[in-house]
Amino acid sequence: MTVDSPDHAQSTSEVFLGLKTLGEGERISLGALTAALGDRAFGLLVLIFALPNIIPMIPGVSTVSGIVIAVVGLQMLIGRRDPWLPATLADRTLPREQLASMVDRTVSWVVKLEAVAKPRWTFMTRGAMRLALGAMFVLLGGILALPLSWIGNFPPGVALVVLSVGFLEEDGMLVAAGHAIGILATLLVVALVAALVAAALVSFGWLAG
Repeated sequence: MTVDSPDHAQSTSEVFLGLKTLGEGERISLGALTAALGDRAFGLLVLIFALPNIIPMIPGVSTVSGIVIAVVGLQMLIGRRDPWLPATLADRTLPREQLASMVDRTVSWVVKLEAVAKPRWTFMTRGAMRLALGAMFVLLGGILALPLSWIGNFPPGVALVVLSVGFLEEDGMLVAAGHAIGILATLLVVALVAALVAAALVSFGWLAG
């Protein structure tokens, strides 16, 4: 069963909602999820794994999300046309109930972005700019993989949601906005990490308070 079709007849939000009925059983493997996403798998994978980071979720989810997003971005950078997950990731499974809950709690974000998205500035989603998009996915995915709190995951999560919807809808203006948010998110996380490191050094007496 696939949740997408080559002619893009379904909207991104419809594809997203279709994840709740994907496959059978109580758990869904990342490999099966990837195989079911059709020709928009790069953007959809990033969207699916970015969305849990904009809502409080089970600790550790952001680490897996970040690794998957970084792997997807890296494959865009090397020019792959379809995403591939190594066995260590493809064999990991998600509880269907948890996936359905995440979809229900975040689909409104996708619908709102869809309402303003339209094909424009398409050069931002193709050629060299597609590589820049892949690089941003790698950067923000790497940030999500860090052991940060939800507060630290939220800004890069928002950037990735905007970028992925812009990519899926071929809306270069939305992609440009996502890049701007991604840069700001990176600066905020760097400042947060620097503050945490400084606080730790002070607490151990290695830095004057």
